[in-house]
Amino acid sequence: MTILDQIQQNYHSFFNAEKKIADYILANAKEVFDLPIAVLAEKSHVSEATISRFCKKLSLTGFHQLKIELAKLANEPEAQTIPFKKATLTQRLEQIAHNKSTEILATTQNIDVSMLKKVLRQLEQTRIIHFTASGNTTPVAIDAAYRFNQIGLSAVVFESWQTQLAYTMNMQTDDLLVVISNSGEAKVLLKNIEIAQKKGIKILAITNHPKSPIAKLSDYHLTTMSHEHFFHKEYYFSRIAAMYVIELLFLLLSESQERKAHVRLHEDYLADEKI
Repeated sequence: MTILDQIQQNYHSFFNAEKKIADYILANAKEVFDLPIAVLAEKSHVSEATISRFCKKLSLTGFHQLKIELAKLANEPEAQTIPFKKATLTQRLEQIAHNKSTEILATTQNIDVSMLKKVLRQLEQTRIIHFTASGNTTPVAIDAAYRFNQIGLSAVVFESWQTQLAYTMNMQTDDLLVVISNSGEAKVLLKNIEIAQKKGIKILAITNHPKSPIAKLSDYHLTTMSHEHFFHKEYYFSRIAAMYVIELLFLLLSESQERKAHVRLHEDYLADEKI
């Protein structure tokens, strides 16, 4: 994970002054490594002390280490040399494609393989998988339930948060609650986790922030890497990384002949609906 990935990942936890630093670095990553701290403070309109606190939040020893991490990016191809709003339509398409492919690559590189093995084992042993989400992540949960049922793993999903809570109250200890949340802070999902914990139900979280409340309360956690901030400062959500993690789990779990046969049988049942 690059330093830019770390900044993206922690952006939601920064104070307003720290977000000014993050914004400047994300827009000028290959210039900052050569700037003195006083100049960066001036350009981002913050104090030098704020920059030091910013570095600490990224688990860096200080500004010097931040510059070292940024210097590593100096020889990489330019990802976004033209501001998105000023780019031509063709340039915007290229920037979006580059950004999304970067999200997938960063998500892959950031996966804890030992954690992934535990997650796969838990999914295979689970009686019923309850996928939960809210707002923008709801389509990811719906897709996940459909895919897992395709390979013979019983899964349920409900768009209504009230129904989600009601179902969680009826879950058993050999079930699994899967919580998908980009921010990792959705209150209704935290309530779902609270109910599941009281019943002794295992919880898998898929979020963009490993230090978020939802991630910390879960038994298993897979981290996604969303870079939507490059394009919209007021909008931080992207479904691509979360859907990619679901796709990974689906493909890894569908390797057995039994599950492949289940998919083929499912397709046979649907065949009459196609031209």
